[in-house]
Amino acid sequence: MDELPPYKENVELKGDGSQLSDKLIKMSHQDSKDPDFLLKAHGYDADEWEIINAKSSIWNQHNKQDGTLTLYASKITVKPKEVKFNWDRVINKINNIKPVIVQSKEDEKERYLNIPLFDMHFGIADYEYYIQTQREILSLLDKPYKEVLFIIGQDLLHNDDFRGRTASGREIEKVDMEKAWEDAMYFYYPLISKALGSKVKIIYSKGNHDESMSWAFVQCLKAKFPQVECDDSFKERKVHMLGSNFVGMNHGDKKKEVNLTENFAKEFPIQWSSATTTEIFVGHLHTERLIDKEGVVIRRMPTGNKVDQWHADHGYTTAHKRFQVFEYTEKEVKTIHYV
Repeated sequence: MDELPPYKENVELKGDGSQLSDKLIKMSHQDSKDPDFLLKAHGYDADEWEIINAKSSIWNQHNKQDGTLTLYASKITVKPKEVKFNWDRVINKINNIKPVIVQSKEDEKERYLNIPLFDMHFGIADYEYYIQTQREILSLLDKPYKEVLFIIGQDLLHNDDFRGRTASGREIEKVDMEKAWEDAMYFYYPLISKALGSKVKIIYSKGNHDESMSWAFVQCLKAKFPQVECDDSFKERKVHMLGSNFVGMNHGDKKKEVNLTENFAKEFPIQWSSATTTEIFVGHLHTERLIDKEGVVIRRMPTGNKVDQWHADHGYTTAHKRFQVFEYTEKEVKTIHYV
């Protein structure tokens, strides 16, 4: 093996991030003009470093076997390249990715459907007005569910009697209550009938307009569908578990929704402690709002209802007109449908 000439190689790291490398290299005159060759010869990656300046001086070595060898004393100063997106590297990695086939293990029969149609105000709106909403929910019910929940009440009807009054006795816009009942039946009967392929639960939820009339309407549903489980108790706050999903309900006319969590936690401690997803549904204001607070989601539900005279007079005409229907897996909300 040939002995290298006495040459002191060194590397200097500078404060500005650049580096100076000085070493003896076997190369041609043409190589001394090639930045990539010089970087590689000094141990630098040409994709990450660039040359600031370079100087090469001939340094001849002589031995009996090879004669005179032409070496170069090479000095280069380099700096890191500015970070740029390397498309060639990305494309290369993409081309080397092996196909992955994932088999879905989720059984749609294990899903739950929650239909909380709040503030429908039949009498102001009629069946013809809501027929598209009905069609879209019927389409959802083409799929099988482990359980379907109907929350009924929540100002289903605009008046609480035949004199144009609310539950508190306040006189408001009087509507045709006979037609309002008929329209509500035309709306709900097909939905509940279609849902009967799954377990069905109906929960009556008080509203401030129609607490008595909606309660009576739920009695009609109980008589029409005796195979359906029904909660018609006259309680302000209620809960139902869909799997381990906590579905709380309250109209929201008596207490600010942001403060309802303490009531539900206190009144339903078993369900509260076992839930993986905790949600409280309120209505009343006809506008959509979501509060995600300390692990609880409070949903102020929108409505697709027509604007009545009172809301028109006071300028409450700008809210989006729509309802929401919720699909759950065993542990969480999976899909929200606007209908």
